[in-house]
Amino acid sequence: MSLIDEDNFLFKVFYTFVYLTGMRCGEMLALNWNDIDRSKREINVHKSLNYLNGEIVITEPKTKNSIRRVSINTKLIELLDQWREKQIYLFNKLDIKHHDEVHMFQYREKPPTKDIFSRRIRTICSKGDLEPIRLHDLRHSHVALLINQQEDHVTIKERLGHASIKTTIDVYGHLFPNKQQETADKFDSMF
Repeated sequence: MSLIDEDNFLFKVFYTFVYLTGMRCGEMLALNWNDIDRSKREINVHKSLNYLNGEIVITEPKTKNSIRRVSINTKLIELLDQWREKQIYLFNKLDIKHHDEVHMFQYREKPPTKDIFSRRIRTICSKGDLEPIRLHDLRHSHVALLINQQEDHVTIKERLGHASIKTTIDVYGHLFPNKQQETADKFDSMF
């Protein structure tokens, strides 16, 4: 992510977080610091943040299965720790009280909107002469990463918070390798 300079550290953290968790943007924006269980290295996903007529609206996630725990790696926790230090510094400069109920990706009085992160990723792509991508494309990239690591359909479904395995297969089935030839080749050893 060298296209993101140090002044844009929040964006680096946010995009890395999407890529490594596959969470929906609204779910991420709703996270507070107390939604991280550091000892278990898990994120407790149980709400979604949206703006309606300029007002923050916190709702339940998209589906019942969207309420879940998402495991995270140590490097992501370290990155979040670095961001939290910067966030505390920013809040002190702005004379805003910092506490565990502060939204994880907040950097001023109110939590940021999805649009801020969407616009910034388009700017970053344009600066790097890359095709523009949507935030949701990072969720898709997370799934591609899981498939590349040979994770099973059920684990991917649970991680993404899909209501059914059918949703996972319908949306991401094209990313799974075609195992037809591999299956057929197994018959050679039988004869």
